[in-house]
Amino acid sequence: MGDSFSNMLSRRNQRADVYSQADFWNEKARNYDGSAVSMWKNQALNACYEREQFAFIDKAIGDLKGLHILDMGCGTGRLSRHLTSQGATVEAFDFAEETIRIAKAQDPSSSIRYRVQSSFDISEVSTFDVVAAIGNLTVACKTPADVETIVRLVHRALKPGGRFIVVEPFHDSFLSRVLRLTTAGYADILTRNGFRVDARKELHFWPARLPLCLAAWPRPLTVTGYYAGQALLAAGGQWLGLGDYKGVAATRAG
Repeated sequence: MGDSFSNMLSRRNQRADVYSQADFWNEKARNYDGSAVSMWKNQALNACYEREQFAFIDKAIGDLKGLHILDMGCGTGRLSRHLTSQGATVEAFDFAEETIRIAKAQDPSSSIRYRVQSSFDISEVSTFDVVAAIGNLTVACKTPADVETIVRLVHRALKPGGRFIVVEPFHDSFLSRVLRLTTAGYADILTRNGFRVDARKELHFWPARLPLCLAAWPRPLTVTGYYAGQALLAAGGQWLGLGDYKGVAATRAG
């Protein structure tokens, strides 16, 4: 079950109004399963994305054992479960109730503290060693000012020296989701609000993603197309900004 191509295209054209609504993600949670709830129909592509994104986050954090981590905009909890498996204590939230229901169902041990919440309602003070997010800011925020608001809340929620690690489709073009903002613009916001930017990386060659995300193509075709794109990204796409998602790791400086 799921959307027709025309339905997907219509929603894409109205993404600034649609993607920022919890109802959209709740509906996806009811109509899809697996990683397609928070990503694309092509779950083989989603698996490729997940490996690259988790690898960036793991490298940016280092040893996760004993760390207290907030997964901001957790969706169905894929990142939360990964971080917990590496020894971290994880709290997680999402503004879509149905995705949290699925996340809880996939964590029978109840080791992860899930809650329904907006990123604009982060209230903790000097609580977390790490705040991590995949695809949250570019959906939750409509303007750079919204990003700045959340960055300040995250700064307050982190312990001194804590790290803020995001993997987001930062773009100021037709590739943007709800938010139109470049990686450089995001880095400027971090710097203005008490963070030191430690690492930036282009992830996933977007010209390959465009056709691959449209349907549940066979896994061999998907994997071949994806890694051909990754080779092109490594050959020069990093410098040209051809990553679909951008990994950015920062440290609370004060």
